[in-house]
This record gives sequence, structure tokens and C-alpha cells, in this order.
Amino acid sequence: MAALMCLALTACKQGGTPVVTLNPQTDDCGVVRNFNPDEKNVYLVFTAHYSTSDSGRFENFDGVVPVLDTLKAKGVKGSFFPTGVCFLQEKYQAPLRRIIDEGHYLSAHSMNHLMLCDEADPSKTLVGADSIATDFAQMEERLNALGLTKEQYCWMIPPYETYNKETADAMRNLGYHLLNPTGGFLTGMDWTSPGAKNYVSAKEILDNIWQYEKEHSMNGVILLIHAMNYPDRTDEDRVYTYLGEIIDTLKAKGYDFKTLNDVIAAEKTAQ
Repeated sequence: MAALMCLALTACKQGGTPVVTLNPQTDDCGVVRNFNPDEKNVYLVFTAHYSTSDSGRFENFDGVVPVLDTLKAKGVKGSFFPTGVCFLQEKYQAPLRRIIDEGHYLSAHSMNHLMLCDEADPSKTLVGADSIATDFAQMEERLNALGLTKEQYCWMIPPYETYNKETADAMRNLGYHLLNPTGGFLTGMDWTSPGAKNYVSAKEILDNIWQYEKEHSMNGVILLIHAMNYPDRTDEDRVYTYLGEIIDTLKAKGYDFKTLNDVIAAEKTAQ
């Protein structure tokens, strides 16, 4: 598969269907943070983990069905990155099949949600290349069991959206292309609890999206929304509850929605 970093890849049509023009913007570790700031495409990405220590009370994939229902109602495709642990839960088997059957992109987020490096000091690597390889092999078993091939799920978001050059290189050496949510958004704070010092409400998160769009546009943005039901937040305080509103507003502003399936198609066309 053609390398993307520092390259502009153009794909006008595939089978008569418009694809995308890729001009990926990367961070210092070579991880894509925006696919093309010149095109009005938004990439909706949904991550999740299942916390086995509390039977999925705090972290879970319980938002996947309402997210899928909204995407279907709006005629929009998304990209999903649950951890491999989610694939082991019986209640998620039907939603995982829906993701594939309804044309969304499905990859993973590591098997066990590894913290690859210290959040406060990313230079401190916490997980070596061999351990990453072992974890990813388990993750791949889960994806392969759903009938997917590595070529179909080769784009992934690192666990916790946290990495350094060493761990990013380790993941790339396993055959993965890496993306991470575009910076400047508060959507990743939708796990915080009311009353806590770091709490950010759904309203604040939505206001942040529209302020960002006003100041920077949403061109090529990779927008993270957790498909999880955090226990201390009501349905009215979950960002995915407003997914339909987000989609409608962006459509009205002229944006289209793309997935990593479109990126892979563009890569193939550019070969």
C-alpha cells in the first residue's frame, strides 16, 4: 500500500463514485491529524473500550447502536475503533456486524487499551515493541474472525490517542497507518463527571465544535466521538446524542463525510 506521509494522493472517481483527494497533515511522530485542509470533508471516528474490571460499567461500547441508528438515518458513514476487548463481548456481536454490513469502516484501538507512553512525559515509553506486537496479534484475531483482512483495517487510532515516536514506529512496523483526532476539540473530554474539576459538559463540547468551525473550518478534520456510556453522565450529556445535529449542521454548511474506506480507496487508485 502506498505510503501517505508527506505525499498528496489524488483520486477523482472509483467506479463512478467520488472518492477523496488526500493531502495528509501529520504531527511530529508522522501520525495523520487532518486528511486535507483544502476539501470540505469531515471524518467521524468513534472509539470505545470495555473495562473488564467493572464489567463495562465505566468504559463500554454501549453507545454503538444509537450511533449506528443515527448514521443510518442521516445517510452518513463513520469509522469505528473499539478495542479488541469489545469484540469479546456477546452483546456487541450484532452491532459489530452492522458496522461492516452497513458500509462503515472497522478497525481497532489495540486489544487491551495499552497506555504506550507516559501522558505527562511522552518521552517515557511504557510498552515495548514486542508487547505491542503481542497485543496487536490478539486484536487482529478478533478482526479476522469477522472476515476482515489486514488491508481492510490497516488504518488505526493508537490507544488513548497517546504515543511517541518509538511506539508510533513500532505500530507502523506492524503494518499500520496511524491517524489521531484533529487537535483543538473537546470531544475527547466527554468521559468527565459532573462536579469534577475537569468536567466538560456536552453543551460546552458542542459550542467548541462550532467555534472551531467558525475560526478554522472543518476541512479534513478527524472528529472523535466516544461511542460509550459513561455512568456519571445522562443521555442529555452524551455527545453522541447530538450526532444527528452535528451532521445536519455540517451538511448545511456544505461539508461531506468520509471514512477510512475512502482513504484506502484513494491509496489504491494512486498506486
